[in-house]
Amino acid sequence: MPEPIGELYHIGIVVEDFDAACASYGATLGLDWSPVIETRMEVWIHDRGLVTLDFKAVYSVQGPHIEIVKAIPGTPILPRPGSPLHHLGYWSDDVTAGSARLSAAGNPLVISPMHEGKPVGMAYHQLADGTLVELVDRAAFPDWQGFLAGRYKFESAV
Repeated sequence: MPEPIGELYHIGIVVEDFDAACASYGATLGLDWSPVIETRMEVWIHDRGLVTLDFKAVYSVQGPHIEIVKAIPGTPILPRPGSPLHHLGYWSDDVTAGSARLSAAGNPLVISPMHEGKPVGMAYHQLADGTLVELVDRAAFPDWQGFLAGRYKFESAV
């Protein structure tokens, strides 16, 4: 049996109406939300090359964590027709190595910040059924519980 790719820590849902989704999921499931992450980052997209994205997301404070992400037209960060599930998010101590492992297993890289041609910070890979696997550099959230509690603001490392 292969070694796990990392530690599953969130389930990602991509939505068109960010505020409405946060309100609905929060009220229906009794969830509180982390501080909102809003960051601009340059990423490589498999069919477009390098592009700059405005990324917006929030995590449920209660676990298992749900991540709500605002859709970004023209990218893989779009709602999946017929399924609220967009991606499975895994902590990674080595995004570059984990990304190479997923690629070698036939799961292509579809979006990631790049440094010297290698994924860094985070990387999304597509599984055969269309679900994405997101590897997230554990160092991006050095105090995950502190972030969830609002004790510091996320600053993009990429």
